[in-house]
Amino acid sequence: MGRLKGLSSKPSFSPSLSPSSQGPAPKRQRTSQGAQVPNLTPAAPNTPPRVQVRLDERHKFHQQTLDSPDTRKQHKNDYFEMDAAQFATLKNGGKRTGSNKAWDPATGKNYAYDKQSGQFFEFDKTKPGNKGAPLDPQQNAALKQSLDNGTLVDRSRPDRNSTSEPVRPGDVGPYEKNLRVRPNDPSSELKHVSGTPADWNTNRDHVPSGESLNKRNRLPGQAADAKTDAYKEGVTVAIPDDRAHKAHSLTYGSRQKYKDADPTGNRTTTRVDHDASHPASAFHRDSHHLLNTTQNQNLFNPGKDAATHQNRLDMTQPDSRLGLIGSYRYAGSVNTKINQNIGPGRGYDPSAPAEAFTPSATAPGAKRKYDKIDVTYQNVPNQTQGQVISNSLRDRLINEGFAQDVPTI
Repeated sequence: MGRLKGLSSKPSFSPSLSPSSQGPAPKRQRTSQGAQVPNLTPAAPNTPPRVQVRLDERHKFHQQTLDSPDTRKQHKNDYFEMDAAQFATLKNGGKRTGSNKAWDPATGKNYAYDKQSGQFFEFDKTKPGNKGAPLDPQQNAALKQSLDNGTLVDRSRPDRNSTSEPVRPGDVGPYEKNLRVRPNDPSSELKHVSGTPADWNTNRDHVPSGESLNKRNRLPGQAADAKTDAYKEGVTVAIPDDRAHKAHSLTYGSRQKYKDADPTGNRTTTRVDHDASHPASAFHRDSHHLLNTTQNQNLFNPGKDAATHQNRLDMTQPDSRLGLIGSYRYAGSVNTKINQNIGPGRGYDPSAPAEAFTPSATAPGAKRKYDKIDVTYQNVPNQTQGQVISNSLRDRLINEGFAQDVPTI
């Protein structure tokens, strides 16, 4: 994750570790020639719609109804089912860019919706505001009714992609320099979040860690403490500084100097050096551990956080928890895109060989009372690191009660 970048204060809260910082073994994506997965049964009247989706190794969602029959067979073990409105909350997690989408979970079709005029449009990314052809009055009225009764889901969000817009809990963005996810596309630019206003005790936390990004990208002759563009444009998640970053980040401060056990049992490499060589594994370790240790915790600090963030920082609130899980899903997705579009020094390659991790030693903290956690890595055969990360996210949604596994057919 990264070095201290937020407000400094002595923590007043340090929830205990969950029984397992690794969680359940990741569910392996596999292929077979099983029976075709049928289309979703339409929801009964007044029944909240549900959706079946899967995550690919780049952490992109794919809706079952939009997959081809062959793809459904190939991924028949990978789908999970969620309440459609909760899925929209998950999908929007971490995003500061605006959206005017309205979504039909039954078909997977998106519409652009102008709330001010009440007009629906065909969704067209090539048009300003994604507004394609306007729907006729009869279709428009039917969609309004569907939106009112919940069978059409509002996936809109305000445009906060600006350095003048306050940072909210879970926001994802580049650290201190604007970043074009697609270098030649100005519309893909994400505005930096360091130095932007915040009325809560936040840290814009690099994941993978900022120091590991520097190590990967420093040029010969550069000072050892030089900040590279990879660091300045590194993907960060806004989390509470005291109750999440200091308490639970595995790369906070001197924790980057710990020597964890590699798959052969050797402890010769510092954590930051491991992360520079295995950034996808580092993202998995840091995001999974942070989500594990904040589960069911109230991260709101009444002495430091504005009351408007009380619900958003309370991880016992379903929408808040889904939002944070979604933030790390989105952060991973952005990391894979900039690795692909900018170069190997950025983000991470999801096709890298996979590692899992388990805590190998935990010792009570001393001066600041933060536990010291060493980890041991294991090779995961026949999977990519991107698959392990996506499987971990899916299993978390199921284990925390937000999703249900779809039985193999």
